[in-house]
Amino acid sequence: MNILNLINKTRLLPLTTLTSREDVEPLCDILLDASIPYIEITLRDQRTLEIIDEFKKFPDIHLGIGTIRTIEHIDIAAEADASFLITPGFSESLANHAALKNIPMIPGVQTPSEIIKANEAGFSTLKFFPAELSGGVSRLNTYKSVFPDIKFIPTGGITYENTLSYLALDNVLAVGASALIPSDLIQSKSWEEIKNKLEKSKELISNC
Repeated sequence: MNILNLINKTRLLPLTTLTSREDVEPLCDILLDASIPYIEITLRDQRTLEIIDEFKKFPDIHLGIGTIRTIEHIDIAAEADASFLITPGFSESLANHAALKNIPMIPGVQTPSEIIKANEAGFSTLKFFPAELSGGVSRLNTYKSVFPDIKFIPTGGITYENTLSYLALDNVLAVGASALIPSDLIQSKSWEEIKNKLEKSKELISNC
């Protein structure tokens, strides 16, 4: 199934940073139990580059690699059999290399100029980052009439409290949130608490 269709089913894109191989299996188990068979792993720690190939052992999880900033990052993601890529900003060279590797990419944008450039390159689903610091819900609401054919995944400052405000917008495909899988809970191996967060968020969305 197309990764965007998968994400749109739950309207949640959980993201986190992993630095230990031993954390991959329990995280994958939680995602499958929560019926969220995908994850964005961000490249915010050098150690992450060394362990993301562990996800190859869990083919039922669609691995997304986020914070992609270089062609080398894309190559590493390809070696890890990543299903999709996410960048913090738009880069034509990164978009071209991702296409060369045949890996779907969700580029990050903030301004109208960036949205136009990304759209000209063939992208119609974009990451809006950093969402809260860039005008949040009100800015995305303004973009609806200007870019009616564009869908956004706002990321950055997304919380349990503001999730529904974003998802109420017609041009929001899903929300990306590290709050769903906080790094401190990963470090403390609080897997049950992480599972509860994911299920609570899914319930919140399904009841809205």
